Amino acid sequence: MADFEIFREQLAIKYPAHGHALWEPRPWQPDMPVEVGDVGFIRNGRFHGLFNALRPAEGQSSVPEYHEQLVPKFSNHITESPRSSNHYCSAGISVEPESEYYATGPDDFRQVSFRYSRRRGGAVLSLPVMARRKDTLAQGDFGAWIVKHIDRWFSFARGLGLGIEKMEEIILVTGCDLTRSWANVAFLGDEHNAQATFGVRVNHDPVISTSTFRGQSYTEGLTGRTYARINVCLSEGFVSLVPSGYCRSI
Repeated sequence: MADFEIFREQLAIKYPAHGHALWEPRPWQPDMPVEVGDVGFIRNGRFHGLFNALRPAEGQSSVPEYHEQLVPKFSNHITESPRSSNHYCSAGISVEPESEYYATGPDDFRQVSFRYSRRRGGAVLSLPVMARRKDTLAQGDFGAWIVKHIDRWFSFARGLGLGIEKMEEIILVTGCDLTRSWANVAFLGDEHNAQATFGVRVNHDPVISTSTFRGQSYTEGLTGRTYARINVCLSEGFVSLVPSGYCRSI
């Protein structure tokens, strides 16, 4: 099983309410982060947006023929709330050390390890800084909208030559978690007691907030094979937020 499949599947078991865990949260286009209302598909752990159902056709590069804008009955339907920095670990993973590892100043460097004790595969989504959660309250309107338009959206996507073969591949985003920095770990399940280690240093001043990760993966006593893969975002400054690993959809 591929790393992005292990990552999604294992976190879905432990955190079913969080949505689809994205192995590669960076947006398809750097200046177009995932938004509520996006219509697209997920491939190899990354969400690819095609257009946004909440926006009119004007201003969007490509939309289906006869595009209709989704206008929920409740106008203030998008909610935002903070998501605290944390480690989201699937079953069978322990954190070492268990004490707080989040760096607090320019001279504060901390390291954390995740030890995996099973053989089925495991996953970790680590957020070193606070994330932001966005969701729509208009779940009924979103659900009715995708039922009404799925045939047209599917035909549009297939016409783009993207290899989409099933309607189930089309996603309407109802929520996402956004952050500046993250680290994703996938344990491939090939070895008992695999371990992934990385460190973080965070610099703060009135203008810039920087998070830097250094990642490595290894299994004690073994060389030449990979038992864990780490996907890391190094973010400098107040950049556009990217999905922190979760995308909720209908």
